[in-house]
Amino acid sequence: MRNIPVDVSAMAFMVAGEAEPKIVDRATGEVKQDKEGRDLYTIPLLPKPNDDRRNPVIVVTFPSVDFPQIPQGIQVRPVGLSAFYWQMNGRSGMGFRCEAIRPATEKSA
Repeated sequence: MRNIPVDVSAMAFMVAGEAEPKIVDRATGEVKQDKEGRDLYTIPLLPKPNDDRRNPVIVVTFPSVDFPQIPQGIQVRPVGLSAFYWQMNGRSGMGFRCEAIRPATEKSA
């Protein structure tokens, strides 16, 4: 699977919903983890500018040690955003992941 870096320098992202844990097994409630053992979460983001009127929201997966408390409606910066193509059980699509979700007002390190 190839990760394609996304240049977000000319974009803004608004939180369009609550962060949710990425569940591996619905029966047990087990949360998927990354290679470092951090739980993975998903969050819907509205990128601006956006020309896709049919599906303007993207869902981004990101790691976090604690359950993220990210309020809906604020502007954020997805650090290290990348896109990837996936295929599973006859289905396919485009996915997004990043290393962290930061407030848009926070300066880059």
